[in-house]
Amino acid sequence: MRDFTAAAGRLRSLSLGAKLLYTAFTVASVIGLLVSWRLYGAMVHDAGSAGYYAGAAVVAPAPTQTAAPAEGPALDLGPELDLPATPETPRVLVEQISERKLLEVTHFHLFSVPVYVLILAHLWLLARLPSWLHTAGVVAAVFTSGLHMAAPWLIRGAPGAAALMPVSGVAMLLSLGAMAVVSTVDMWSPRRSRRGEAPPPSEAE
Repeated sequence: MRDFTAAAGRLRSLSLGAKLLYTAFTVASVIGLLVSWRLYGAMVHDAGSAGYYAGAAVVAPAPTQTAAPAEGPALDLGPELDLPATPETPRVLVEQISERKLLEVTHFHLFSVPVYVLILAHLWLLARLPSWLHTAGVVAAVFTSGLHMAAPWLIRGAPGAAALMPVSGVAMLLSLGAMAVVSTVDMWSPRRSRRGEAPPPSEAE
């Protein structure tokens, strides 16, 4: 914890091995966020959050009507051919997730997402940034990740809040993604001299 009481910018002082390790983690974090967003789209399909989490009915699109041919003189086109009807594009059926399955997913996320946020937030706090931005970033990461984990249960009880799932997901992606990218850029930035900066309380004694 001593690193967090010192001046910001400690990421630039890390060894090459530590920088490579943390860079691999931040890159994997960004990829994981993008894959999670793609997985969400693959799960809900056209039903949306309300259909997947709350079992709300999905309104099928109205069939397109073919315009009637213009009236004119009858033409002899020969014998009619009995052609097979054009098959309709099959629609993917989205079933509502069961309560047990949702409990399993939530149980897994409650033990993995906080650790994920904790590591990214530690790197964020070590970056050379203003203290208010450190605080704002941590608050945003904790709030958006917590809201995103709670969103399926909120939608299950209130299907009208279906927009909460994609909105919280985008907010979580942006906040955690920004933490990962900014921390990585600061980590590999040239180290600056700290002349004139006051030493931390633990070193001044």
